[in-house]
Parts: sequence; structure tokens; C-alpha cells
Amino acid sequence: MQLKNIFTGVLILFSFLLFAEDHPDGRKTEKNTSSKDSIQLSINYLKKYIQATDVWQSDNPEIVKAIIGLIHFTEDGSIDSIQTRLDKFSKMDNFRYINRSSVHVSDSLLLPGYQPYTSILEKMKQLDRAIWNGVDMNAIHLPEALIVGPDHKFQPITEGDERAILERTEIVLPDSLKNTSALTDSTKHKANDFNRIKNRELERKQIMEEARVQYNLKIQLLNPDSVITVYRHNAVRIYSDSLQNQLYISLKRQNDQILTHYNDSIVRLVNDSINRFVKTLQRYTQSDSVEVSMRSLSGKPAQLWLRNNKRSITRFYIKNVQNDSLAIRMMTLDKHSIGVAIDDDVTFSRLAQKQRRDFVFDKFTPEKKLSKMKNRFEVITPWDLGGFGTFGFSQTYLNNWKAGGNSALAFLTVLKSYANYSNAVIRWENSGEFRNGWIRQGGNLNQLQKNDDKLELISRLGVSAFKKWFYSTEVDFQTQFFNGYNYPDKSKLISAYMSPAKTMFKLGLDYKPNKRFSLFLSPFTLKTVYVRDTARIDQTTYGISRHSKSFWEPGLNAEVKYRIEITPQMSYETKYKMFMNYKDPFKKLDVDWENTFVAQLNDRINMTFMLNLLYDDNITFPTGRFDTNGVEIFRPKLQTKELITVGFSYKINRHVYKRRKIEK
Repeated sequence: MQLKNIFTGVLILFSFLLFAEDHPDGRKTEKNTSSKDSIQLSINYLKKYIQATDVWQSDNPEIVKAIIGLIHFTEDGSIDSIQTRLDKFSKMDNFRYINRSSVHVSDSLLLPGYQPYTSILEKMKQLDRAIWNGVDMNAIHLPEALIVGPDHKFQPITEGDERAILERTEIVLPDSLKNTSALTDSTKHKANDFNRIKNRELERKQIMEEARVQYNLKIQLLNPDSVITVYRHNAVRIYSDSLQNQLYISLKRQNDQILTHYNDSIVRLVNDSINRFVKTLQRYTQSDSVEVSMRSLSGKPAQLWLRNNKRSITRFYIKNVQNDSLAIRMMTLDKHSIGVAIDDDVTFSRLAQKQRRDFVFDKFTPEKKLSKMKNRFEVITPWDLGGFGTFGFSQTYLNNWKAGGNSALAFLTVLKSYANYSNAVIRWENSGEFRNGWIRQGGNLNQLQKNDDKLELISRLGVSAFKKWFYSTEVDFQTQFFNGYNYPDKSKLISAYMSPAKTMFKLGLDYKPNKRFSLFLSPFTLKTVYVRDTARIDQTTYGISRHSKSFWEPGLNAEVKYRIEITPQMSYETKYKMFMNYKDPFKKLDVDWENTFVAQLNDRINMTFMLNLLYDDNITFPTGRFDTNGVEIFRPKLQTKELITVGFSYKINRHVYKRRKIEK
């Protein structure tokens, strides 16, 4: 029996151990915990030894950089998640990357209107001197306690005269001792409360008596005139200190407002720069590639790199169970998408048994008399596409030239294109112009200067109104591509891409009697000017306020275009644009007059002469003169640009043909 019990216990223990070993939940928890601990242990260990110290150093910096990138990916997440979070944060209202308190402004003494502490003290002293110089001591009212009797002596305070004690000695009693004579009914039957009030009354009388004795002792030794003088001086001092304190608080509040306003502008500029650099890094991260590998049943691999800014095509062969091969083309669309297409020359042909039946076809004999066929369609050309490009180049090299001079290199590129659509009712005209020119004097690359830079896009839509007039609306956008400086000084940036960018929205009537002449009158015009990079470019030179990036103004726009073919090889084109601001009419005008003369020397070489006169009341230039506060005066000036270029040219003129069914 005992042996049987021992055997049963061993069997139960063995079953319990077997169940605990095979329990899936226990293994899963242990595995997950071990996985998390191993990742954190790996990160901690790598951080400990991968940092450069005096003991542990790496011979290959690229390995260290790769491991640090791996640690950041494990801790911070994938770059796509970071991009999503940044986009989410940038869409929040009043979003800022960083902020700064106004107390950390280090150059506060350089701010206009800021009062330093020494200046505040000096103004307080001036106020104090003005009060003392303007006060009339005899006009200061004296209290009854300082009025002397007939014998020109101060009257002592009699014993028990509490009113005189409080007025003359200026003693201040605690709140618990101010009124001890009132005794409520509830305390008449309570011995403890009665004794407590009685003790407070005795304490009050003792304090009053000590103040009376001290006052009587003092007035025995004082001269009445000196006491009055001291009292009046103290009164003036208290009044002066009060006004000085008010002046100090006012100047301090003014300084705080100036610091806050200045600090907010600096914080806004710093956040704009941070946002621009963050966008640069975000664009860089978009070029990250992801490798994708595919294998067919035969085991032959095909690799693709998924990118956002570059497409690639790879041919891949797949087979079915019957060993039929099929060629497909895989193209990377972006970082997350793949396009798949079957080769155009793929055909499937399988042998299959088909039924056969004989048919007898009747012979068809056409009639000999045929009628004339009429045109059912006509050809139209609604679209007119075209453009031309010019590239001019000039180079001069001088070495040991006795007459003197410098080597020079200059080139100018002009690209113009248009796409116009027209029918009986609608006219849609689109044009774009790009100009860029550079010049370098001498052999130093730092002397490279820009002499022309323009990007203009225009789109005008018109609907037929009456005769040669069209109801039209137009969008005109102008900016530049490259940075601009006040050459030869290249330390300060004055313009850049989208800085400034001018956009004009126009609504009015367009008169087009022929293809050579156009008159556009737009009484409803909105002009906007925008400066993207206010951290490095002074937007006030373009009419924008110090604390803004853009401005807009309504006005009247008038535009005249005229082009004439003088000879088959010579042409002249003029464009005149005028904008009048409704806010200040006949005083603020914008004028842009461009004249272009082109002479075609042969099929591929031409000569171009351009004269551009520009006046914009919002664009100001330094005059070299200063106002009474020492600030330099800026005023608008007439801007002139003249270019003569001989170079290669190429023209494109194409019509898009369509057919239209002729109504019967």
C-alpha cells in the first residue's frame, strides 16, 4: 500500500512538470520579455562603447555613423513616421519649433526706445529735483498736533486722552486691541471670555500710556520750527517717492513691451529659418531607397530599388506549372508603389480540337454606278503650341596685354513658350518666360555676377463679349531662381527664389482686333507681393512691413502688347504694363515697359536687343541721406536694364489638329 502511494505521487509530479513545460502562455511571455530585454541591452551596450573615449576608439568613422543611425532608427522609429509627425505638427495653429523668453534678450540696450537702468535713475532724479524746486513748503497743511500754543510750545498729552495719543504719536495698534470696550451678552456669563477681554484692555492702556510718556519727553527737547520743517520735508519726500515709483513702473512696463515685441520678431525669424532647414532635410530624406527582391518558381531573383525621385524598369520572367514563360515589366512608381505590366509582344496559343462545318458563301457583285462621297468631317486647329530659345555667349582672354583690361566671360539664356486655345467663343492663352544671364570678370570665380534672372508665368482666359472684345481674367506670376546681391558685395542677400514673388489677379475686358495687338483693361486687379525668406532678406525694401511676409493692394491695371514683323528676318515687340493703387491713386504707380528687337541673321543665329524700364513704388533703394534720427532714407527709383545678345536660337511652332463632324 505504501509503495502504491509513492508511485501515485511520482506520477502526479511528473504530469505537473510536463504541463508546465508545454504551456504556451508561459513560453510566449518569456520570449517577449527576453526580446525586449535583448533590444534594450543592445542599445545600452552600443551607446556605451560606440562613443569616442580615451580608451575605446574606432578606426573607421563610417562604421560608427552607421551604428548611430541604427540606434536612432530603433529608438525614434522609421523616417516615414518622423515625416508624418513633423507634417502633423506643422499644421497646428501658432506652431513653433522653439521659443525664448524676453528676459534672455542680450542686446536690449541697442533697441530703439529701450531705457537702460542708468537712464531710468537719471529721469527719477530729474523728477525729484523738479518736485523739490517747485514745491511751496509754507503751503503744506500741518496737522493739529504740530500747531503750537500761545507760548510757542507744544502742548503735552494729558493722561487718558486716547484721541490725542493716536493722532500725535502715530501709534498703530494691533487689530485685537483696537476695540476692547464692547462686551457682548454671550460673554457676560462666561468667566474665561470676560477675563480674556479684560486682559486685552489692560494691555491696550499700557501701550497707550507708554506712547504718551515718550511723546511728552520728546516735545520738551524739540524746537517747534525744526519739527515743522522736518514734517514738511518728510511730506515732500513721501510725495516725491510716490511719483518716482510710478515713473519707474511706467518705464519698466515700456521696456518689457519693447523687449517682448523684439523677442517675438526674433523668435519668428528663427522659427522661419528652422522650418526652411527642416524642409530641406525632409526633401533629402525623400531620396531614401528601399530594396525589394522577387523570385519566380525557377528561383531567379529580380531586385528593385523603390525611390521617390527616380524611376527604373526591370524585366522579370515568371513560369506556371506547365513551364510557360511570361515576361513582365516592373517599374518603381515611388517609395511605396510598384507598377506591373505584361510585355506587348506576349501571345498565348494552345492547340485545341475544334469542330468543322462547311459553309457556302454567295458571291457579292457591287453596283457599277457609285455616287460621289461627301465630306463628313472638317479639320480644325484649336491648339497652337510654340516657343523659341536663345543662348548667347561671349568670351575675352587677356594675358600680358599692353593696352590693359581684364578677361571676361558672359552668357545669357532666354526661353519662351506658349500654348493657346481658341474657338468661336473662348480664348485661353498661356505663356512662360525664363531668362538667366551671368558675367565674370577676371579668372576669379568669386567675381561671377548675375545680370539677368526672371521667371514669369501668365494664363489668360477670355469669353467673347461683343465684336473684338472679350470678358477676360488673368493670373500673372513673377519671381526669380537664383540669389541676388548688391555686387560686388556678396555678404548681404537682397533677393532669392520666391523672395520676392509678385502675383497679380486681373478681371476686365480684352480688346484683340488682330494677332499683333492686344489691349487689356482690368479695373478689378489684386496685387500681392510675398517674401519667403525674411530671415536673410529685408522685406521692407519691397514695401512689406517689418513683422509680415506679404502685402496686397487693389488697383487698376492696363496692359498693351504690340508685335510687328518689320521684315521676314526682323521683328519688334513691346509690352507696357501699368498698375495704379486705389488706396493712393495718381501717386503710387507701377510701370513695366519692355521693348525687344530681334534680327534673324540665319536659321540658327540671331541678334536680340532688349530695353526694360521698370518703376515700382513699393521697391525702395538707399539714397545716402539720413533723417534727423540718423536713419538712412529709402526711396523708389527708375530701374533700367539693357541687353544685346548674339547667339544660337531655335523655334518651335506646332498646331494640334482635330476633326469635327459636319452637321447635315
